[in-house]
Amino acid sequence: MKTVNAAKGLFAGILLLALAACADDPAHTGDVPAGDAAAGGIETEFAHLTSGIPADPGIRFGQLDNGMRYAIMPNSTPSGTAALRLVFNVGSLAEAEHQRGLAHFIEHMAFNGTTNVPEGEMIPLLERYGLAFGPDTNAFTGQQVVGYQLDLPSVEEQIVKTGLFLMRETATEMVMDQDAIDSERGVIRSEMRYRDTPIQRFLMSYYGFLYPDTLVAERSPIGTLDVINNAQRDAFMEYYQDFYVPQRALLVVTGDIDADAIEAMIRDGFDIELPGLDVSVVEGFSTWQAPADAPAHPDIGTVSAADAPRFGYFHDPEVFTLITYDVIVPGGPRPDSAQARVESTLRQLGNAIVQRRLQSQINSGLSPLVQANFSYTNDFDLAHRAGVFAVSSLERWREGLAVVEQEVRRALEHGFSQAELDEQMSNLRTSVRNSVNAARTRRTPELADGIWQGWLGGSTLNHPSWKAEWLAASEDQLTLENVEAAFRAIWAAAPAQIYVAVNEPVEDGEAAVREAWSESKSTPVDPMDEVDANEFAYTDFGPAGEVVATSYVEDLDFHQIEFANGVRLNVKQTDFEDNIIRIRAEFGAGDLTPQPTPAAGTILGAVFGGGGLEAHDRDELQRLLAGRSVGYGLGVGADSFSFTSATTPDDFELQMQVLTAFMVAPGWRDDGLSQFRSIAEEVRRGQNAQAVQVAVNRVSRMLRNGDPRWGFPEAGEIAAFTMDHARLLVAEALSTAPLEITIVGDIALDDAIAMTARTFGALPQRADSWPDYDEARQLGFPDPRAEPAIVEFNGQADSGMANIYWPVGDAFDARRARALDLMAEVYNLKATERFREREGATYSPIVSSQTSIIFPGYGFLWVGLDVEREDVGRMYAIADELAAAMAAGDISEDELQRARQPVLERLNQSMESNRMWLGQISRSQTYPERLDRLRTAVEDYNAVTVEEIAALASEYLSSERAYRVSILPRSAGGGE
Repeated sequence: MKTVNAAKGLFAGILLLALAACADDPAHTGDVPAGDAAAGGIETEFAHLTSGIPADPGIRFGQLDNGMRYAIMPNSTPSGTAALRLVFNVGSLAEAEHQRGLAHFIEHMAFNGTTNVPEGEMIPLLERYGLAFGPDTNAFTGQQVVGYQLDLPSVEEQIVKTGLFLMRETATEMVMDQDAIDSERGVIRSEMRYRDTPIQRFLMSYYGFLYPDTLVAERSPIGTLDVINNAQRDAFMEYYQDFYVPQRALLVVTGDIDADAIEAMIRDGFDIELPGLDVSVVEGFSTWQAPADAPAHPDIGTVSAADAPRFGYFHDPEVFTLITYDVIVPGGPRPDSAQARVESTLRQLGNAIVQRRLQSQINSGLSPLVQANFSYTNDFDLAHRAGVFAVSSLERWREGLAVVEQEVRRALEHGFSQAELDEQMSNLRTSVRNSVNAARTRRTPELADGIWQGWLGGSTLNHPSWKAEWLAASEDQLTLENVEAAFRAIWAAAPAQIYVAVNEPVEDGEAAVREAWSESKSTPVDPMDEVDANEFAYTDFGPAGEVVATSYVEDLDFHQIEFANGVRLNVKQTDFEDNIIRIRAEFGAGDLTPQPTPAAGTILGAVFGGGGLEAHDRDELQRLLAGRSVGYGLGVGADSFSFTSATTPDDFELQMQVLTAFMVAPGWRDDGLSQFRSIAEEVRRGQNAQAVQVAVNRVSRMLRNGDPRWGFPEAGEIAAFTMDHARLLVAEALSTAPLEITIVGDIALDDAIAMTARTFGALPQRADSWPDYDEARQLGFPDPRAEPAIVEFNGQADSGMANIYWPVGDAFDARRARALDLMAEVYNLKATERFREREGATYSPIVSSQTSIIFPGYGFLWVGLDVEREDVGRMYAIADELAAAMAAGDISEDELQRARQPVLERLNQSMESNRMWLGQISRSQTYPERLDRLRTAVEDYNAVTVEEIAALASEYLSSERAYRVSILPRSAGGGE
């Protein structure tokens, strides 16, 4: 596998973490009108039956006599696959006090023994058919939902039957063996530690502030330690029998399937033969008995209308600086209808305008805010909430609160401009148009999830063409006057509720929040200034380039073209994604380039796009690109710089112009750097609160003897970096380095060539070659350690992480690299069985093969174990024991099959992925030998033997060669 510099994409991901935390809980229905069928009783009706809005005609809906509902949708993207979902409209909010956490615990028990599948057999059974535990076989629990999911890599009859059989077992046949429950407690505790993040602690406190007279804050799905440690089988069975009832269930099957055959199996059952299992007939779901006395949804409390503003304060040393501003009106979900969706869209448009105003300030790099998100939801069937969730930079929460308050008030007092509404309408129209054009190649798992999410939220999955027709019929209502009225209706409906989270103690925090709010309220706000509309300045790059060479790679079905200026082009036309074109432009040497200051590459990747173009700063560029499917942003890889974007045929020309413009006229402004500096310490605080983030960032440098190209930049490195350093690092590569463009997707060859000729092909002559930077390719792995290095983090006192790193060399030999991959997969099987199932020590062991085709001799196998602090030391001995067993040949053919089959299935599915092809054929003219790695992949993996894996384990996985790192809470002391 290619060595990955994980820090490159980390900034954006962690920056969004706080916002995503509020959106992930299925309890939030979003600003989509919802049916109220679930509010009182057991059953949740299909919304399209009463809403007057048609469901996607490809979906076959049904309901059995016992009340269970099902939805079947044939779909062929990707071909030969299927997705199964069994979902219940109940979650942790239904738990009694003595059951807190059992809704989630029961989800785990589905994989720990049913009537016909003994404990420990379900996961191996699925692995033999190519389903990997986690990516393909999983489950989820929220406060109002429990669900089970299987993504089948094949629709062979045996595999489909096996999937339906396991869903049927889950519905009624869980054994809940007391010994299995006891064994699983440690796994749940591990997950509890993993979930116990500053953001999660904030959210529970936040919900307690918003909804103090309800159970919402007391029924987190993870539960309480007392229940997890002590609950007995009868408490599990009570919840299981009360709430796993057919009236609450929806079974979804999507994929390359025969709907008639699937429906018959759901209703009537089927014959099956599974090696090793004593089962020959699977009963249909119609035999699932519906109890007459099944409990209704529990009373979780009430929400009262506020009669005055309320203020709250949360302190946690590791939390992001967060600002929330909410207006809450008691009430249940609104029934879905075409008109309700108009009203929802009006609210969305108003919120989007104010969010865009705040983003404009953020783009400058001078705002106290780093990110802000507006929403309108119905929470927990209790209340409608208009909300702002903002991330502020360090020590500027008062300013950030004032910015949020004043922008909402500015909109309430002065409204919006037509230009602002036009920008958002353009985005809306483009979104709908693109979904229509891509409808034929919607992906099977996403359709399955869309069906159950719509069912749970009281809406329905529509065909995109209906959305387009609805929008066309509704546009006369989406006026400036109506948007302003809708905004005022939700934001002036009740007094504000303000909650602020900070990582430094604030004396009398609630009073301080109130004071900051009151001070802001006394500040007058003026109408927004009108912004003149400009035209994009970069449409002509000179005479179109001349094609000087073409070739066709027949076995991989793509074309290679070279232009007179040295620019190279790879084009692969596919039908995997209708109306989607993926583009990558690669040039230069990325992080191999001599660094003008430490960590320059990582920082450059985070800040380059924020500088905009010479003629357009980032904010103006966003306005110009509104309603267009166009992206930009510089990637800094281990051995190349790149621009990577996805667009549509309608916007292909503009996308190519934008990317070419960044080659010739980057803005080099400080805006992006200023924003990065303002949030960097918040990002670092978030990383230091989780052991795995410490491993990805701080330890990643240790594994390369302190090389600053890895890990998140240190404070001094960020302070030292300037945009002059950015120029020194990448400007020459932008203007002269060899440039290779790859275009994959829904595009004709001639169109790709013609557009490239007018953009990249029209640039000045590129260099014929570029330095190899051999010195920068030399990485050193640290010396082995019998006693682990200690790295401290700011986690809970009972948490810790054991990490073992075995050096295994590089991946230049593809055949050897694939054997190393399967060695890691076999170790992962053993690690999951031992650390999770037998020891109950960890939620999910990390086993990762990280080998390089860039850095000679460099690569390692990483085993990471997030466990209780007191167990960290013990984990090393067990890890060594597993490695020694493999080296001694303790690997069965069954284990190899279970390791290899999911890898092969992923490879097979990737053949219909534009993303895969974009990565595989990119730079194929610069490095033609890399195509052979793709050609030989299946053959190589199939050729690996048990004996070969054992030999590799014997060579590399000895305890004397391992580098060990313990990540421990600060209270343990002794860190490096």
